[in-house]
Amino acid sequence: MKEKDGMDQIRVEKNGTPLRTSLNFYYGLIGSVILVLLLCVPLLGDNYVIDVGIQMFLLAYLGQSWNIMCGYTGQLSFGHAAFFGIGMYTSSLLFVNLGLTPWLGMLAGGCLALLVGVGLGSLSFRYRLKGVYFAFITMTFGEMMRLLCQFWESLTKGAEGILLPWKGHHLLMFSFDVHKKYLYYYTILAMLIVCTFIAYRIKKMRLGYYLAAVRENEDAAEMLGIDGPKYKLIAIGISAFLTALGGTFHAQYYQHFEPEEAFGILRSFEIIFPVVIGGGGNIMGPPIGAFILRLFEEVTRAIMPPLMHGFHRMLYGTIIVIMIMYLPAGLIHLIERGKDLLVERYKLRIGN
Repeated sequence: MKEKDGMDQIRVEKNGTPLRTSLNFYYGLIGSVILVLLLCVPLLGDNYVIDVGIQMFLLAYLGQSWNIMCGYTGQLSFGHAAFFGIGMYTSSLLFVNLGLTPWLGMLAGGCLALLVGVGLGSLSFRYRLKGVYFAFITMTFGEMMRLLCQFWESLTKGAEGILLPWKGHHLLMFSFDVHKKYLYYYTILAMLIVCTFIAYRIKKMRLGYYLAAVRENEDAAEMLGIDGPKYKLIAIGISAFLTALGGTFHAQYYQHFEPEEAFGILRSFEIIFPVVIGGGGNIMGPPIGAFILRLFEEVTRAIMPPLMHGFHRMLYGTIIVIMIMYLPAGLIHLIERGKDLLVERYKLRIGN
């Protein structure tokens, strides 16, 4: 008697007996093992390893936030640094001037970024801007925000940037002692898990199917009754909100930032790179891309002689160019192909 549960199934014929195991079971098992390993990293007590982990998770988190907007809808944004910087400045100014805990400032920055993102999207989608045109609009907006913060010295302290005051180790003020850096580690890891879960739920919901239809062919989707601009606004709102939360975390972890660091075009590209390497439109693309990029950067930085300091950045850029030219779908595409080869090699059949 056949069961139909709507999930991908693998049937393995062994001794004439059909054995059926859900792919989701294996994915869950692998994910659980990886999560346990990540949770155990701070037990090593090495602040360098913890710091690399924090940077890797933050990069993956920002890439996942960008993926919700651009990977799912096909809209290319070069200005996510604007939302990142809004989160940094909003929470930090509320903290410095009003003493508001950054946990609440984080939500305030997220809500402000959401409103800005929806406003920017409304103007862009009304005139059906897409591709390179939408990319330049977002990049220009990010540059405008950088200039605003640089010249509004009475509020933002201009190019000097904002130095967050040290309040001592205080959980409610999002301030952790240097010897308890693992608290930052677990915070950003939790944020990454939540962000990835949101991306997963969106993809499995009706919203995800609508966004996929818009990405493939917006005109055809609208002929089927799908309101493309409406669902793209939802995507950019969610993406902007999550990106701003990442900005607040960055501000609290590093304690000092400047307009260029918050809103600069290099920040936007840094957010995009994990998706380019890992693969857009797939929830595992940004984490894979962030892991590869951080591992590559740390290894090359360690093995390069002092006279070649910074050369690893050139290699970093070379890899990005090669990926765009020869593997535009990202490393996740190779993983999917490998899975298909395994299914064929071991006579596995996907389906009932």
